[in-house]
Order: sequence, then C-alpha cells, then structure tokens
Amino acid sequence: MGTIRNGLLAARLARMKKKVLLPIATACSVAMSAHAYAGAAVWNNNGDAGNNNPPPSGAILDLNGQTINHNSAAPTLYTVDFSAAITSTAITFAFREDPSFIFFSDPTVSNLTTSSGNLLANSTFTAGTHTSNGNSATPIDWTYANQYGATFGGVQQSGCGALAGSGCWDDGAVQAYDAISQTIATTVGDLYQVSFYAWDSSSLTTFSDLSTNGDTTDTGGNGADILAYAQAGLPPPGNVPEPGALTLLAVGIGALGMIRRRRTP
Repeated sequence: MGTIRNGLLAARLARMKKKVLLPIATACSVAMSAHAYAGAAVWNNNGDAGNNNPPPSGAILDLNGQTINHNSAAPTLYTVDFSAAITSTAITFAFREDPSFIFFSDPTVSNLTTSSGNLLANSTFTAGTHTSNGNSATPIDWTYANQYGATFGGVQQSGCGALAGSGCWDDGAVQAYDAISQTIATTVGDLYQVSFYAWDSSSLTTFSDLSTNGDTTDTGGNGADILAYAQAGLPPPGNVPEPGALTLLAVGIGALGMIRRRRTP
C-alpha cells in the first residue's frame, strides 16, 4: 500500500473548496481553485453542463447500485472482462462525484487469451502530467475529456494510489461526467480483463449514476459513479431529453395508442 498522506491532505483541501467556493464560482463565473480550474476544461460541451447528466452509454462496467468504499487504506478492487471486437480499443473511465471526490488508481488491462502484462501506459500515474483538452493535470499517456464542462473535474495526485509508490486520479465532477482514456492495440476475439482500485471521500453509501435526492444542479446532489468503456474512441455523452421533448413524446405515444385502439376490431 503506497503512502496516502499527500493524497488525503489534497482531498481535505479540495473538499473544503468544493463546499465553500462552488456557489460563489457559479454565481460569479470565476475559477474556484487550481483543482477546480484544471479539471473544468470543456471538451465537446453540449451546453447542458452540471444538470444531472447521465453517463455515456455502452459501458462494460458501471458501479451504479454498488456499495461505496470509504476506506483509503483498503481501496476496493474492481474487475470486468470484455471480448475485443476491433484492433484499436479506447479504454475509458468516466467519473462523477457530486458532494465530494473519488480516488481511482492502478488501472490495468491484460489479455487473458494470450497472457500479457498490463497494456496500459503510466497506469501508476507517476510519469508526470500534460495538458489534454485544457486540463493541465492529466496524466501523461492519457487523454482527458469533459463532455459537459463539469466543474471539479479530475486531476492527478501523488501518493494516493492503492499500490506502493503509485499516484491516483482524484475526481469530483459535479452533476455530470468527465473521463480519462487511453487507446491500446487489441486482437479481435481475444478476452481482456480491466481492473482498477477506488475509494470515495463522501458520506454517500451507494454509487448512483444520477442524483436522486432532488438536487440536480450542484454539490448537494447524491450522484457518484465510475464507469469503464472499451470501444472505438471516446463514448458520446448521454443526453437528457428536454421537458418539451418529453411532453411531445408522451403526446405522440398517446396518439399512437388511440390509433391502435381504433384499428383494433
């Protein structure tokens, strides 16, 4: 187990900033902190940031409904298998944490059909950072995406990984999802296993892909989730139908029902 002192200190400071400064930043449209600014870059922003946005579809792993682990000294190991359908697969991890922060570390992808080591580069988050889609705290060899322009997006932190000497990805995207991704060569038909460690610093007890407590715009929500993807490129954002569209859909379904009833002998 790597030392987590630096990561925990950063987490405490970040939590204080998230609770106190987010309403001010939202009202004044200013940068809240280095942590918030670094992870607030907009990538393919759909103009609906932070409005209880659902995760992108097509995940091979979704922690929604699972119990949240708050033990930083013993993060939970998650695994999922997938069969490669293409020769170049984007391994993407998407995050959301409305009230606090998720700590994600030591991801691996290995070929179970033809034994391999970890196919991900810089899986320990210790090779430094670079700027990707506006986020200057993105781990080297990884691509950052913030499809909704969510505040408090992720940043690399040191000394907070599950394994000795590793860092972690510290993410608190509010009411929407951001992501990190890396593309690897895969053999069509081979079976691969994805794994990672994670823990959460909030008081939430269960992962939820959406906020269900009535707060759908800020850090008062209870949405928190991690999803994994293995597909061609970054997954597209999940869109919430506008109220007007839902009304039209309901009217249309009702009209179809009336037509069907009229046509029934």
